[in-house]
Amino acid sequence: MNSQNIINSDFTIIIPTLNEEKSIGILLSEIEKCAPETKVIVSDDGSTDRTSELVTAFDGNLDVLFLDRKKEQIHGLTISVLDAIKTCKTPYFLVMDGDLQHPPEAIVNFYRSLDENNDLVAGNRIKVVGKWPIHRKLMSYIAGLMGKMTLVLKKRSSIKDIMTGFFGSKRELWEPIIDKEKEKFTLEGYKVLFDFLKIYPEKLKISYVDYVFGTRDFGESKITSKIIWLYFKSLFKKS
Repeated sequence: MNSQNIINSDFTIIIPTLNEEKSIGILLSEIEKCAPETKVIVSDDGSTDRTSELVTAFDGNLDVLFLDRKKEQIHGLTISVLDAIKTCKTPYFLVMDGDLQHPPEAIVNFYRSLDENNDLVAGNRIKVVGKWPIHRKLMSYIAGLMGKMTLVLKKRSSIKDIMTGFFGSKRELWEPIIDKEKEKFTLEGYKVLFDFLKIYPEKLKISYVDYVFGTRDFGESKITSKIIWLYFKSLFKKS
């Protein structure tokens, strides 16, 4: 059975972008191979390169929407994803990076799990291609451990890799939270799923998709000291 017989138009892939001109066209082409009937929202946070031009000029058969956030007052990956979820019209959605570090071939597995009535399907990194510096590994480990402790103390659902940006869920679960408790998210931050888990009051039915986290061949990492500070700040933000 191929993905064309599995994934249909009740699924939207959300791609938050910021200056991804070198990878976005490749990613859209790869998505079309894996899931030609899916919808795509590219939620752009004010790119100054050719990201917008390449997305709007994409000549494949995918149903692609470019969500231009350039003039919005608040910028960040989290708010970009939340705005895209509010724009989404399908029952299911999947969030993935625009830099090709999240493998498009895993998309079908996310869809299968969502179609089995799971509330949340989280990507679980089983391998990282390339060598991370020791300080990056240590930072990731500490951040993940502290995040899990925060969720335990708040008696919230947790996942194996709370730092993941590769996840799928049901729109109906997110919309009320976004409408009523948007201010509880760290909107300028990068860990939208962690924020959601911290806020969502009920236990979630969760499954996982294992994947290999690829190397970044294009563009630059968005992780800065400000992003790190915002994450640690969010650990203690009221929910």
